[in-house]
Amino acid sequence: LLHVTHDSGKSWELISGDLARERWFSRVVASRWTDGLVYAAQNGKRWDDLAAYLWRSEDDGESWRNIAEGIPGGPINVVAEDPKNSDVVYVGTDLGVYVSLDRGESWEALTAGLPTTYVHDLIVHPRDDVLVIATHGRGMWAMDARPIQDP
Repeated sequence: LLHVTHDSGKSWELISGDLARERWFSRVVASRWTDGLVYAAQNGKRWDDLAAYLWRSEDDGESWRNIAEGIPGGPINVVAEDPKNSDVVYVGTDLGVYVSLDRGESWEALTAGLPTTYVHDLIVHPRDDVLVIATHGRGMWAMDARPIQDP
């Protein structure tokens, strides 16, 4: 279940009513750019469900839109906004990294020599514009994020 508080934890409101049932929330990201914008990734592999679940809300979770179309089957483990470009969103899956240049309307595989592997985490260093990708069994990867940030 996913809840939100607007009063520093005094009260909580359930906001996962329309999302996939019995699926683990692997990452929830409140936008640094837009008030009310939230991304939520769910993962169903514990239930032998390898579908991609990725949602976007523009009203603090009152309603959600599925933005996983274009991400091949494979659980999503992490979602992250770019610190320099409000339109750029990254996801790490069991099959690698995907990037959207339009807040999840469309997705492209981020290959650049990356292996097809489980991505545990990713972050863009805000000062150096380096995308750092943590994988399972294939080490850490670092790449220049500037070509993605300024397409």
